[in-house]
Amino acid sequence: MEKKCLTVLLIGCILAGVMLVQVAACLEGAGREVIAPYVMIPKWEPSTTKTTVFNCIPLEDDAYYEIIPLGNLNPPGHTFPSDHVYFVLNDGVYDVRAPADGFIIHVRNCTFNKEGPYQDYSIYIIHTNTIKSYFHHLSGLADWIVKKTGEIEVGSEVNVNIPVKAGDVIGIAKKQPGGSVCLDWGAVDYDVTLSFIHPEIYSDTAHAVCPLDYLNEDLREKAYLKVNRVGEPRGGKIDYDILGRLSGNWFLEGVYPWWYWSTHLAFVYYVYNASQMVVSVGGDLLSPLTVGVYNATGPDFREVSAESGVVTYHLVGYYPDSVRGKNYTLIVQVVDDEKIRVESFEGHQDGLSFTNKSLFYTRGHYSPAYGYLTWFLIGFSSILYYSQQQTRNLYLAACGTATILITAVFAAFKWRKR
Repeated sequence: MEKKCLTVLLIGCILAGVMLVQVAACLEGAGREVIAPYVMIPKWEPSTTKTTVFNCIPLEDDAYYEIIPLGNLNPPGHTFPSDHVYFVLNDGVYDVRAPADGFIIHVRNCTFNKEGPYQDYSIYIIHTNTIKSYFHHLSGLADWIVKKTGEIEVGSEVNVNIPVKAGDVIGIAKKQPGGSVCLDWGAVDYDVTLSFIHPEIYSDTAHAVCPLDYLNEDLREKAYLKVNRVGEPRGGKIDYDILGRLSGNWFLEGVYPWWYWSTHLAFVYYVYNASQMVVSVGGDLLSPLTVGVYNATGPDFREVSAESGVVTYHLVGYYPDSVRGKNYTLIVQVVDDEKIRVESFEGHQDGLSFTNKSLFYTRGHYSPAYGYLTWFLIGFSSILYYSQQQTRNLYLAACGTATILITAVFAAFKWRKR
């Protein structure tokens, strides 16, 4: 029996050795400046203060005619208020510049349609130990960056460590036929935590800030000339959660918070008018209400609590065009501090009661054990899906090595007990 155990372990070690050779081959062939996760900043300390982190507006003034502030709604992907601003582009091709000194840490090729007529890239830059910025919907990367990253396959991403100076051209932006007509610009400040009921489930969005507010004073005022918003904060808002009140973001009960956009529901305020209530729906679960944004008339979301009982809202479709002008009624009841009951009906009606079609939504309470496992699986799947082939081989080989060794040990232990 001891001999069988040793034989199993020997075979396991041999197979693991073969897998380790594959790992070594992957590492030996690595040609990029790949670094550890971007929260690590090697050999660099910030020299700027938080109020003047950004010393360059990423686009020239003639490149765009409007900046949409934080909080835009575009369900299903942005059922919740968006955590970045948008430069609405004019016709033409324009250079995109780094807003401040820092390190480019991540580059992604988001052009998932290989047959499409456009390119779509994202770039992430870390500027201080707590502040980073990012761009989505770049139409191309600067040549000097491509020389550092190599060609990035469609649907792939790379971690890098590329120094950049304020004003350096990092890519280009233009309207994309069949794609975005905006350049997205976002910023994250880890010293800021927004007032979500459960910020831990929002990842970087829990630390999202308006990048315009981090420009130096002169550039800040220049940028805000192109922001069309009534009410404060003028850079927009995304965190409307209030414990025990209707206001804010909600997730369908029993579903892990970020698995399906269709399970998202938001009672928030219009990006252009801080006093206009809107309901944002991520799916068709609340039929007849469908995916879209709806102007709402009824009690202020921030004042509705369990004591309010069943509350009625008359909705008028605003976005997309398929719902524009259509009338619906939504009845809502705050059940407790983190739970609501909701049901929708055709047309504008009063005196309605819940039926068996009503649904319950929660604030998306986070279960650490379940969450860690979920994010591990999602993260590992993303690595395999988005990474270059060499990186995929590396991860698969490493996991294969661990699996073989663990299996061999368990098998040997089992036989030994017989």
